[in-house]
Amino acid sequence: MIASLTQAIGQYRCFMGYRYQAYKTELTQLLLQLKNFGLLFLVVLGSAMLGMILLLFLGLGKIIDSSDAPQYGAQMAWLYLLLQSVMLSAMKSAIKNTAQRAFQQTLVKRYWLGLMDIKLLLLSNVWLIASLIIAIDLSVSQWLRVPHFLLFLLLQLVLGILCLYRPIALAYGFLLSAIWVTLPLDANPLIYQCGFMLLFALSTLMVPFCFTAKVKLSSLAGFWLLFFIHNSWALIWRGALLLCVFMASKVLLQERADLAAIFSILSLAFVVLFSSSLQFDCRHLHQQYNVFFKMQNKQTAFFVSLFIPSLIVLLFALVGLGALFNHASNLLLVIGVVWCLLQQILAQKKPAHYALVWMVITGLLLAVY
Repeated sequence: MIASLTQAIGQYRCFMGYRYQAYKTELTQLLLQLKNFGLLFLVVLGSAMLGMILLLFLGLGKIIDSSDAPQYGAQMAWLYLLLQSVMLSAMKSAIKNTAQRAFQQTLVKRYWLGLMDIKLLLLSNVWLIASLIIAIDLSVSQWLRVPHFLLFLLLQLVLGILCLYRPIALAYGFLLSAIWVTLPLDANPLIYQCGFMLLFALSTLMVPFCFTAKVKLSSLAGFWLLFFIHNSWALIWRGALLLCVFMASKVLLQERADLAAIFSILSLAFVVLFSSSLQFDCRHLHQQYNVFFKMQNKQTAFFVSLFIPSLIVLLFALVGLGALFNHASNLLLVIGVVWCLLQQILAQKKPAHYALVWMVITGLLLAVY
C-alpha cells in the first residue's frame, strides 16, 4: 500500500516536471514571435511596464472601492476580466501543452491532466495574483464593506477555467456582460458581480453559431470575412488592448485633467500602433493568394484590400478616441489617419523601419503639443 502510494507520488512528480518544462519551452517560443515588432516591444512596452503595473493596481482599487460609482467599477471589472482572458488565451497552448496532449492522455489519468492545467493556470494568471495580493492586505472590516470583491476573485478563477475548456462560452459571456454593464441601472457593486456570475453561467449553455458555409471565398469581402473568422486572435488582442488604452486614459483624465493634451496624443499613438500593426498579419497574404485573385482579374483590388482591415480598426478606434477626448481636434484625427497609412506602408515595404518611425512621430507630436 505504502509502496504503491510512493510510486504514484513519484510518477506524478515526474509528470509535473515534464509539464513545467514543456510550459517554459512553449512560453519561450511565444515570446520569440514578438520579434516582428522587435525594438518597439522592447523599448516602448518594456519601458512602460512599471506604469502598466501601477495602472493595474489602480484599476483594482476602482473595482474594490466602487460604492460611489458602481457602474464604473463594474465596467473596470469587465475590462479587467477581458484582459485577463486575452492574456490566458495567448498562453493557453503552453498551459495545456496542446501539442503533446493526445500523447499525455495515454500516459496518465485524466484528472492528472486537469490538475496540472489548473496549477499552471494559477501560475500564469498574474491578474488573479495581483488581486490576491490586494485581498490579503484587506482587514475583516474592509471585507465586510466590499463583499463584491470576493465574487470578483471567484470570477477570475472561473473565467480562467472557461478559457482553457470552454472558450466559446467565454466569448458569449463577454458579449452578454458588456450589455449588462452599459445598461442605465442604479445597482450596487454586489448586484453587478452577481449579474456577471449569472451571465457567464448561462453562456456555458449556449451552442456555437456558424455561418461560414454561406460565405463565398471568391469575393474579396468573403475572403476577408473568412480570414478573420479563422484568425480572430489578431482582432481580439488588438481590441482588448485598445479598450485598455481608453480605460487607462479615462482613469488618468480623472486624476490629471490638466494633462489631457498629452494623454490624447499618447492614446492616438497607441491607436495607430495597434491598428497599423494589423498590416503585418495581412502582408503575408499577398504572396499566398495573389495568383488566386489574378485568375479572377482582381489582383489590383486584392492588393488595395490589404490596407482596408487596419483602416477599419482605426476608424472604430478613432470614434472611441473622439468620445473619450471631447476636445480632440479634427486635425489630430486627420493626423491619425495619415500616420496609420504611413505605418501600413512601412509594415508592407520596410518593416525594419516600422518601430523607429512610430517612436519618432510620437516624440514629435509630444514636442509640438
